[in-house]
Amino acid sequence: MKNKLTRKLILYFSLTLLLFSLVIGIAFGLLFSKQTVTIHTEEMSRRATVIAETLTEYFTETEASENKSSSSSRHGMMSSGSSMKMGMGYSSFLNFMDQLAMDDIWIVDENADTITVGHGMHSKEYNELPTNAREVIKKVYAGKTTTSNAFSNFIGEPTVTVGTPIKNDSGEVLAVVLLHSAVSSVHKEENQGYLLLFISILIAWIIGLFLSILLSKKFIAPINKMSTFTQELVVENYDETLSIETNDEMGQLGEKLTVLKNRLAEAKFQRENREQAQKNFLSTISHELRTPVTVIRGSLESLNDGLIDQPEKIEQYHQQLLAESIVLERLINDLLELSRLENPEFIIMMEPVAIMDILSDSIRSLRLKSSEKEQHLQLENSVKQPVTINGDYGRIRQLFVILLENAIKFSSSQATITIRAKITADTMNISIHNVGSYISADEQKQIFQRFHQAHAKEQVDGTGLGLAIAKEIAERHHFSLTVSSDKTAGTTFYVKIPLK
Repeated sequence: MKNKLTRKLILYFSLTLLLFSLVIGIAFGLLFSKQTVTIHTEEMSRRATVIAETLTEYFTETEASENKSSSSSRHGMMSSGSSMKMGMGYSSFLNFMDQLAMDDIWIVDENADTITVGHGMHSKEYNELPTNAREVIKKVYAGKTTTSNAFSNFIGEPTVTVGTPIKNDSGEVLAVVLLHSAVSSVHKEENQGYLLLFISILIAWIIGLFLSILLSKKFIAPINKMSTFTQELVVENYDETLSIETNDEMGQLGEKLTVLKNRLAEAKFQRENREQAQKNFLSTISHELRTPVTVIRGSLESLNDGLIDQPEKIEQYHQQLLAESIVLERLINDLLELSRLENPEFIIMMEPVAIMDILSDSIRSLRLKSSEKEQHLQLENSVKQPVTINGDYGRIRQLFVILLENAIKFSSSQATITIRAKITADTMNISIHNVGSYISADEQKQIFQRFHQAHAKEQVDGTGLGLAIAKEIAERHHFSLTVSSDKTAGTTFYVKIPLK
């Protein structure tokens, strides 16, 4: 999975970079081709202008020489020598310009007659110009530098032609410089540019591929850590830690996985405690059931076999059978009660009830039982106004009765059990305190679990289901049920009832 994801990322990065390179290459090719022709044409225009400005001096001297020759025949021999000298200079200059231009140069007059031809790239002699050359020459004689491709068919290959006027000092056009350049030379420059572009793109793609491999591995590293971490979670190994040192979504996912690990560890701890509690319950409930059943069976066998014939003994056996059957009934009722409360489909009836009336009723019903141990149930009520909430009267009464019975059961004789009621903010607080009993901190965490029985110095009756039932009743009513214990002060159970 790790290698597949890495390969996919590298492939996606590479394809994206390749596609990006193709788009850039195509766009660059289109713009580069057009721009190359434009730059080449501008360069030809500049060279043609330089040639035309340089040739202006020769054409001006020729024109002045011809004027002198026509005005004085006696200077004929001297004029002929000057013209010969000028012609030789002009021919040398034209050869130099021909080499400088690196293209074909035509010097033509207004009638499209060729004055001279330079061959920068062709050896073919041009005796006359094409028919459409007159339009270009006409535009140049108007004083404008003109570009055209009308000479392509005439020269025999695609060309770009630039025409520039040769002017005298007064601005009169004396002749036209036609500079021809083959488009193939432009394309040759383009091909060199394309080659450089291809090499650049190839190098960039190789570097991008290398970077994509590094970035993919760096991107996959947190995922690999989380994959290894989740594999440990699958086998319920919650000792491993996950460290993702990023502030992005990966870091957030790592934090959530850590939270998940903690919750799973807590769930495992609770499950193991529940399983251990169930084992303890099976052991306890087996003993609790076996004892009365054994006593009942033994007593019935003795009575049935006629081993007991004294009326007093028979009465004692009957009383013992009744007491054991009551214990069995209570145990079965507690089991059924807890099973119903833990069933989410079991619905309790909610109606307006007065909390203080339920508490007073619970205390009143247990005064006789507390008097058997000469204990005193003391109610300290600071609530002056009636407090009414939505709840099940019988279930809330059962909650208070269980807490009071536990206080009576684990308190010594002649002890005072204090019940306090007060309102703080939007909460009604009821506490049941007894002196002399102590619950350790570890046992406080388990005291509300199913089938847990508190440790006591003396053997006490009970199935260990009472506080579990009380906890379920409190949660069904959204009450908070907690306990605190101190070796000196004793044990206190708190019931916090929200009033809103």
